[in-house]
Amino acid sequence: MLIKFLMVCLLMVTQSVMAVEVKGLFEVNVMTQSQSREDRNLALREGLSIVFKRFLPSEAMANNKLITDALKEAASYVDQYQYALMSTESAASDSRLMRASFDENRVMTLMRRSGLPLWNEMRDEVLVWLVVEENGKRHVFDAAEEWSLQQQLQKTADLKGIPLLFPLMDLEEKQTVTVKDILSAYSGKLMIASKRYDLTSVLSGKLVKKGRCWQSEWTLNFNGKIKQWNVPCLAIKENLAGSFDEVFTMLSAFYAVESSGEDASEIGVEALRMKISGLKTKKSRDAIQTYLAELLNVKSVDATPTKKRGQCIFTVKYSGSRTDLEDQLILGRKLREKGLSGRDNSVVYELVK
Repeated sequence: MLIKFLMVCLLMVTQSVMAVEVKGLFEVNVMTQSQSREDRNLALREGLSIVFKRFLPSEAMANNKLITDALKEAASYVDQYQYALMSTESAASDSRLMRASFDENRVMTLMRRSGLPLWNEMRDEVLVWLVVEENGKRHVFDAAEEWSLQQQLQKTADLKGIPLLFPLMDLEEKQTVTVKDILSAYSGKLMIASKRYDLTSVLSGKLVKKGRCWQSEWTLNFNGKIKQWNVPCLAIKENLAGSFDEVFTMLSAFYAVESSGEDASEIGVEALRMKISGLKTKKSRDAIQTYLAELLNVKSVDATPTKKRGQCIFTVKYSGSRTDLEDQLILGRKLREKGLSGRDNSVVYELVK
């Protein structure tokens, strides 16, 4: 019971109504057959491909020369790597787990130059409702009680850079949300229960164990649209990988922004003057400056406090379309536009509480 209580508390703390910055998108773990140069380069190529697929549409990568050329020279994009033994069994062979991190600045510059739609690090969490079926018996998945499966789900979603949020499954939810509600594609009851989390993406599904494999059925309710798909009977790792590939495809198609296709030095850089209120502390000002600097195609952000308490002017220099920049601000849900300031021609925003 104590573990259950602690898990519920942890899930409550991580609840969020805004997009979160996904960490570790440039870090991967891949298997390599040996520590030879050839096997190392193959593993690094696989690792860089994983990183690309966290930002770019997979189907477009194969036909993009910048991306395919970069994969051939993956070692040149590595920041650092190290080997680790997987287990006692692997110690008897030459196989190793390689942990690699890639140069974020170089990789981001390359992806921007590719001209492909790019989904940045700020992403909305996806609320996951799940039914698990084993030996003919179904139950509603509770992340606080089924830690092993929760870790499988989280680990697989991390491969695609998809932040997950699991329902609290407190007394209220256990009394109101049933297996039938989760399995219904158009469950008004489930959508009502999901409102407390204030998220735009709700993923519901069923995982069924069939002997040594798992099959699954999924429904993603996002932006007023519903998508359904099935994944055939596979090992749990492969099944979930296929499941979250579909989630990434749908969400990235909406959130990804067309990159400029040029280096910052090769194009004109525009400036947007933003007057933002509601910043009561230096910590909140620094957080907004960091958030703005990480938006796609933003080159620099300068902050100048005003005489008005809680207000600061940010000069955002960016390349590409201003519309794309403003769309990212809307999707991020950290700032709310209030209009134009007649005095200095800045756009007035306020911090969303």
